Amino acid sequence: MRKLAIVALVCALLWPVLPAAAQQQAAQQQPSQSPGKKLEALFAAAEIPFTKAEEGRYIAVITVEEGESDRFQVFLTALGNDPNNEKLQVIQLYFLLGQLPKGAQVPAALIKQVAEWNANLTLGKVVIISNVILYTSSSWLSRTDADTLAVDAVVGHYASKDLRKNVEPYLKQ
Repeated sequence: MRKLAIVALVCALLWPVLPAAAQQQAAQQQPSQSPGKKLEALFAAAEIPFTKAEEGRYIAVITVEEGESDRFQVFLTALGNDPNNEKLQVIQLYFLLGQLPKGAQVPAALIKQVAEWNANLTLGKVVIISNVILYTSSSWLSRTDADTLAVDAVVGHYASKDLRKNVEPYLKQ
């Protein structure tokens, strides 16, 4: 009778631990979804059409209620040495604002204007890479869901739409 009581006590103590241990072991055995596949699933859930240009680079299109569409590029980059660590993955959205003629110097007035925009933008920033002027924003993959991705894309669309009008005079110089 005493042995039966001890067995019952041990079972009662271990019973809640066993399912948790089994779940943890199962989670370790299942391969986690790759960062690229997760981003693609987010595009699909947000109903944002995309094409995969190359590993870690996507071309997507956001369409807003007014029927306006904007094409943008999305880069998935890893910070640190582990490219599969979702917590270190960054999603970067790039919207084209304009392009200077090839070989042209970036006007000093445009550089000053970019600094002013960046000081006043609530989200994102304007960058000049080579002769291309872009609006960019970024977020952590691990903290992004479909709604967040859609909102980031819509904000990028409207911000870049307004910024394009302001960049245009610098492109004509």
